[in-house]
Amino acid sequence: MKIVIIEDEVDLSALMRNFLVKQLKIKSPDISVSIAHTITEGLNFINTIHPDLVFLDNNLPDGKGINEIEDIRLNSQYYSSIKIVMMSAMTNIKEEALQKGADFFLDKPISFKEVSRIINTI
Repeated sequence: MKIVIIEDEVDLSALMRNFLVKQLKIKSPDISVSIAHTITEGLNFINTIHPDLVFLDNNLPDGKGINEIEDIRLNSQYYSSIKIVMMSAMTNIKEEALQKGADFFLDKPISFKEVSRIINTI
C-alpha cells in the first residue's frame, strides 16, 4: 500500500507515518509512505507514486485541502481509486468534504484509534 500524508505540522506527520508503518507492517517506509507539507508537494507525490490512500489536512501553507478533493478525484485515471481522508479541527467542513469526495473525515486532534479504524476498513 502506498500512502501520502499531506500535513504541514511536522511532528504530527511524522507520528502518523510511524503509526501507519507499524499498523500496516510496511517493510519499505521510505518507498511506501510519503510526507508532504504543502498542497503542491502533496499533489506532486500523488502524480508520481499513485497512492492508495491520502491523508489530507485542510489548512496548509499554500491553500485549503478541501478545495483539492474534487481535482484529485477527477483529473487522472489513477485518482478515482484513491481513498481520501480529510483531516481538520474544523468539524463544520465535514459534510462538505464528504460531498466533494473524501471517503473519511478525521477530526483533529487526531485519534490514532480512529486512524486504525479507518485503515482497517480499507
